[in-house]
Amino acid sequence: MPEFTAAVFASRHHESTGTSTLIAHGLLHEGNRAYWEIHISDKIFRFIPSAAYLLEDGLWQLHNYCFIPESEYRHDVHYNPPLHIEEEFGKATCNQARKALPETLKKSGIRFQAMLITAADPHGELKNRVLALQQQGAPIQTTFTNA
Repeated sequence: MPEFTAAVFASRHHESTGTSTLIAHGLLHEGNRAYWEIHISDKIFRFIPSAAYLLEDGLWQLHNYCFIPESEYRHDVHYNPPLHIEEEFGKATCNQARKALPETLKKSGIRFQAMLITAADPHGELKNRVLALQQQGAPIQTTFTNA
């Protein structure tokens, strides 16, 4: 069984060259308490998502980190013990961001690629969440794997 349940990669596509540049990626770890790691540059930022919005909270934070200039997070503490996202931002802000997520991702110009480990998602909860986001217009390419 892998150490993570899902990985989401955020990249910027360059039309002129047909290439893409990885901006950041997030890993969802599940165990006693699920948490996300957002990897950007040489930093890793952790947080605990709401159990009801495991995928949505990860995508929201990954998206946000893609737009923070490196100069703003360069000196931030990283490898931090994870805080619950609703403690950090407040429940109302989180709910508003979750509701707007498909449109936010669509307008971002960033490509999102999700890799879901189906063996770690036996009831298909993450798969159903990503499919629901795609149906709402979120630009997420998805790969499902057993490994």
